[in-house]
Amino acid sequence: MGDRAPVHITIGGALPREHLAAFAAHAANYDLRTEWDGEPFDPAVLPLGEPLQLYGTELNGGQIPEIDAFCAEHGLPFRRWSGGCLGAYLPEIILFDGQGPMRDYTASEDEYVLFPPSWINSFTRLRDLKREMARAELAIPAFVTTGGASDGRN
Repeated sequence: MGDRAPVHITIGGALPREHLAAFAAHAANYDLRTEWDGEPFDPAVLPLGEPLQLYGTELNGGQIPEIDAFCAEHGLPFRRWSGGCLGAYLPEIILFDGQGPMRDYTASEDEYVLFPPSWINSFTRLRDLKREMARAELAIPAFVTTGGASDGRN
């Protein structure tokens, strides 16, 4: 059994209703909840007008690779924080804006992006540093399902 850590993922974007069951199965595999130690994720109860927030505890490496891959495959923007494990790995934040590669950042245990001095000092222009810091902030849109009788509604 590997080192365990918590995870919090915020997911947005439009998911075709026909893929919701597959997403729910992945969430169930990781025992993801709608709040820390709350109720298990139920695809019949989705948030209205806001991103989907899911939480997990005691996950191997604080990772949920099937969820990350599913979101990337379906173009769903997300922000995932994974806690660290003392002596094994640091907390991290993974951002995906719906296309392109995922971006990873070192994080704090309270879900803030951390920028090491060596990284900051590598910039020669303040505007370049500010631009890269802004990339570490991603506004996640509302999570909606599309298709079916209530198209665009949850």
